[in-house]
Order: sequence, then structure tokens, then C-alpha cells
Amino acid sequence: MKKILSSLFIIILLLVFVSGCEEKESTTTTNTQTNTSGDISSADDLVNKEGMLTCTREGVGQGDITPSFSYVVTFRDGELLTLRAIEKVSSPSGTGLEEYYNAYLNINTKYEGLEHYNSEVTKTDTTVTRDTFIDYEHIDTEKILQIEGNEDNVIDEDGKASVDMWLKLASKFGTKCNESSI
Repeated sequence: MKKILSSLFIIILLLVFVSGCEEKESTTTTNTQTNTSGDISSADDLVNKEGMLTCTREGVGQGDITPSFSYVVTFRDGELLTLRAIEKVSSPSGTGLEEYYNAYLNINTKYEGLEHYNSEVTKTDTTVTRDTFIDYEHIDTEKILQIEGNEDNVIDEDGKASVDMWLKLASKFGTKCNESSI
């Protein structure tokens, strides 16, 4: 599971690199408690809770390319249950979108046939969107680790996806999350 999340972020980084995008400076909180604005960067206070995190990350693109990333994470008692990642690249002129489209399709081929991992790529004249849903509660974590590797992964030693490990990985890329109840 860690490998999957790590792979998602590595894929995002690869796409940012391929497109010439740079990450914006982050203002993500670094404390381990939920602050007054609801931003969260650690799962210390989520250990005995069930809920949902809504997260976003923005980037700066070359030319007229604008990437944006959003994530919805469900968790219970520190365990990451599901992740929905929506990666969107926009360009009013459509320039450079074919590269993103092909890169996303190539990424998806690595996960073909993996149950509980669904990803769809759509392209319009001005956007490319990759919508991925991972059911970590039911996915074969060994298979995901074979695909993604052990480095920068969110799968703990018990074979469970860790919301804390996901948050630590996400914060490396400037991702901001807010907690809400299910």
C-alpha cells in the first residue's frame, strides 16, 4: 500500500518533471495537531478516529499549463482505507497535453488487472484528468509493492496502508489536508 501511494507521488513528480512544472512554495502546517484552520499534516490525532481528509496540491506549469491535484482519503484508527486522487492538467491552448495524456496512460498499464485499483484518464481540448481510486482495505498489498517498490510507500510492516505515512509523503510535495467526519 505504501508503495502505491509512493508510486502515485512518484508518478506525479514524474509528470511534473516531464511537463516542466515546478511545485509552488508550500504553506502546509508542520505541527502534529489539527490547527484552528483544520489543516493537518500528521495523523497523531487521527489514531482513534474514523473520518475523511480532503487534500489539495497545486503546481506551476510552463507556458499556459496549470496542474492541480486533489485527494480524498478515508481512514479509521490510523489506517488508510481508500484514496481518490484527481490529477488535472489544464492548458487553454491545449499545448503539451498529449504528453500528459500518454504519460498517464503509460502509468495505468502498470496497474492493469490489479483488483481494487481503478484509474481513468480523460482528455479534452484543454484538459487531461487522471481519476484514480484505490481501496487499500481490500487491495493486494504484496502486488502493489511489486509494482511500486518499498521505497516511499505507505504500507506498514503489517501490510496495512498507514494514513500517517501517506500524510508524511504528501507533505513532502506541499499537499494540504483538512479533516472532516464521515
